[in-house]
Amino acid sequence: MKPIGIVILYDRKEGTPEELASKFAGEFYSQVTENMAKERMLDLGDIKNILDSKSIFYGGIKDSFKELVTNPEGLGKIAWKVFNNHTGKEPIDDVKMVIFDGDKVPWHHTIAACVVYE
Repeated sequence: MKPIGIVILYDRKEGTPEELASKFAGEFYSQVTENMAKERMLDLGDIKNILDSKSIFYGGIKDSFKELVTNPEGLGKIAWKVFNNHTGKEPIDDVKMVIFDGDKVPWHHTIAACVVYE
């Protein structure tokens, strides 16, 4: 499995995808990708390739985000769809993710950082 994209899912109440992308562009994004690497979801070379291909997408979930966070399969399907909508590519169904609890992170809201693979 080769990582081909990252999808950040979050509660849409936190802002638009553009606002969240701007907020995560610096220090927060490096914290997220560092944790993904520690979880062996991807490595530094994969991160560079994903950045170079501009395959990082944000998906704000309007309804039931708190319930979805407890359903990794549902989040995986949404991440797959967000990636597919932006790229037209069909990654494999196996989506790996790390959930960041808003009470324990410096940006103060929960996100699901997902990696899609080909």
